[in-house]
Amino acid sequence: MDRELVDRRTAIEQERAATGAHRAADGMVGADIRASWQRCLDLLAERRDSVPVDGSDEVADRWETSPIRRAAPHLVDQLVETGRDAGLVAIVTDASGQVLWQDAPRPLQGPAEGVGLVPGGRWDETVAGTNGIGMALLTGRPVAVFASEHWYEPVRDWVCYSAPVRASNGSIAGVIDLSTTWDRANPLGLRTVGALARLMELELASAAGASAAGVVATAGLHVQALGRGSAALDGQPLALTRRQLELIVTLAVVGTATLDELHGLLFGDRPVTPTTLRAEISHTRRLLGGGIGSRPYRLTVPSHVDAIDVLDRLAHGDLAGALERYAGPLLPSSDAPLIVERRYHLDVALRTAVLRGGTTAQLLRFADVHPADVEVLERAVAAAGPDDPRLPAATAALAVAVADLDP
Repeated sequence: MDRELVDRRTAIEQERAATGAHRAADGMVGADIRASWQRCLDLLAERRDSVPVDGSDEVADRWETSPIRRAAPHLVDQLVETGRDAGLVAIVTDASGQVLWQDAPRPLQGPAEGVGLVPGGRWDETVAGTNGIGMALLTGRPVAVFASEHWYEPVRDWVCYSAPVRASNGSIAGVIDLSTTWDRANPLGLRTVGALARLMELELASAAGASAAGVVATAGLHVQALGRGSAALDGQPLALTRRQLELIVTLAVVGTATLDELHGLLFGDRPVTPTTLRAEISHTRRLLGGGIGSRPYRLTVPSHVDAIDVLDRLAHGDLAGALERYAGPLLPSSDAPLIVERRYHLDVALRTAVLRGGTTAQLLRFADVHPADVEVLERAVAAAGPDDPRLPAATAALAVAVADLDP
């Protein structure tokens, strides 16, 4: 066990015992934590097994309509991946501090449930005492609450990194949190939630701007799967997870599929149960207003997928139109077998067309997405005339790419 963390926890406990929660003192504990202790002193007992947890279906329904989920599902996916990689519980709350969504590594599932770090758990200070989520709501900034800085005794075995996420009007839309046991504390946790919160705020502002400008309703399902994935149904943005985007793109590509076929296309040999896949299909069907049929599975709403459009344009010799719609690789973070295969196919097809007949501008357009492709950049420089205004940019990009190849 990290000696520094042990010493830190011991110092906090000694300071708390020596000064009392209601008296200010210089030391390990910050002023915000001490102020929280003082507020809790006359309101809450320190001995409590768990915070209150609302186990009703209403919590899940509120998560479906959460502005964070609707505007930034890909960033929620990133929060999940960060948590799983580092052994942290990932959490999103509403503006009051109630947990709407949680993802926990298997070793922490039981402990998290034991203290109420689950959907429905209330973590505002008036109920849960000093804690990361409550402090983020009160201070309006990213915070870390370590071990015995927590008010309730059961939570003193945890460290919580929390950051508020603000809506475009400045109000708090919710809090994101990464938590783990105190002996696994890492300062990167605080930086991570702070950075993700800022990215989520940009997404919320972008969504608010689009709404204020008025989105023109377009019939059917429109999927942008190239680059950062997104989708809209009849002009209304959909809050889709990466898996749901993968499912929709897969059905759009193959047309129809049985459950077993979908399982292979999405998961390959990974140990994902058919029940899990059925649940994902059912949830996606609801988001599409019933737009997925069964026996076999298929999309039953008119659909437009940018990746399919790019390949269609290439097939008809429209290189300019294909490049105009090429915003990046197909769902670049996806490891679904079909998506990986289609991603490679599309990139190779477009690259081949650009190398065969692309102008300098078209070659540089492809290189914007693939800046390390030396051959494409060499062709762009060769295709540019001495008076071409793009020649300096092409030469500089090629120099950078070549330099990156040197050991």
